[in-house]
Amino acid sequence: MTRQAGFSLLEAMLALSLGLLVLLGGNRLFIAASQSWQAQEAAARMQEDARHALQRLAQSLRMAGMFGCLRHDAIVFDAPLAADAFAQPVQITRGADGRLQRLSLISAEVVPASGRPDWTLVTDCRTQANVYAGIRAPEAGQFAVLIRRQDYRLVASELRLRSGASDGALVDGVGELQLELIRGGSSGISAVQLALTLIDPQQRVRPQTYRTSIALGNPLDGS
Repeated sequence: MTRQAGFSLLEAMLALSLGLLVLLGGNRLFIAASQSWQAQEAAARMQEDARHALQRLAQSLRMAGMFGCLRHDAIVFDAPLAADAFAQPVQITRGADGRLQRLSLISAEVVPASGRPDWTLVTDCRTQANVYAGIRAPEAGQFAVLIRRQDYRLVASELRLRSGASDGALVDGVGELQLELIRGGSSGISAVQLALTLIDPQQRVRPQTYRTSIALGNPLDGS
């Protein structure tokens, strides 16, 4: 009689155990690679969001207080409220804990927005500069500068921007926005330092803080 070759129960169990270990190891490698990819994607998204938000803030801050080519005291205002707003183009509201809650800027329109502007400055850049509520068409020899109030507000974890008729989230996942005004002696605010901290809601990466310093072309007053 010929003996039939085969696997014993012990050998089969050992093979199954080894196969299971290989599968578990491969699964762990796949999970680790997937988590690493997700973390890299989250970090890249946070970096892009921070770049977009800080760039928009920098543009608005650089244009704050830029009201045409004549001195502020040469501007004639159609409404007293406009004169008060133009006198303080940068206003900061902080909470009881000192954290920034709102940054309000009066500036020339940086990015075209929907709806009517808050004011229009009409000037000939020589002798006349008038500010009117809403929109105003320039006459011959004049040009118009659209002026808007831009409100950056921290609402929960969102940094929101209200400008004109638009009001939407600029970036989500905000932990904190820090703003420091740098004064150049008696000349007023000459620079602004911003620090934006973003948090991943799924905690795939640690909170990241992005910083930028903005030099202002014309020193201005703020409160």
